[in-house]
Amino acid sequence: MERKIILLGVLAVLTILALTCPAECAANINVYGYTDKYQYSPGETVTLKIWAYNEGPDEVVLKNVTIYVPWYSPMWGGNYTISAGNAVLGKGQNWTTTVTFTIPVDGRAYSGAITVEGVYTIGSAGYTFRRYPCSVNIAQPYKYLLVDMDKLLSLITVQVVLTIVCTIILAATIFLSMRRPKVVLGEELGKTE
Repeated sequence: MERKIILLGVLAVLTILALTCPAECAANINVYGYTDKYQYSPGETVTLKIWAYNEGPDEVVLKNVTIYVPWYSPMWGGNYTISAGNAVLGKGQNWTTTVTFTIPVDGRAYSGAITVEGVYTIGSAGYTFRRYPCSVNIAQPYKYLLVDMDKLLSLITVQVVLTIVCTIILAATIFLSMRRPKVVLGEELGKTE
């Protein structure tokens, strides 16, 4: 009886192993990229060049690539989807593209990693990859710039001129009040005589 139980157990384990799918070794897609400048100011245009490189072992069909910038949000966007046109990449081959976008000027842009996601197939099975090939550096605006100093200088100049004019008017008023001749009315002259 014990032999039957052991035999049934071994058969059950072998059946389970036979029904499980063997692990597939999917091709490894790496993404490399760079931007045309080290640092950007809001309003400038970024040129991003990326490469999707198939490190093998299988041939893949690249469907599309989506690029997410650090300030991405579903409310205002910040992602760019590019069709790869079903590019077939054998082991060691790459697909490249250049994307340009403008840094927002409304204050929501910040520095960080650019994320690249892609969809590819091996045969009929679909796969995705997510990589961080490079970053974008945004210069944060300074609170006090030298450009704004001309406004401050104009304000100080106006205040100095107004102070000088007020001082002259005040001095003239004091001077004239001290030297004022006594005015005598005609009626008062008759009373005193």
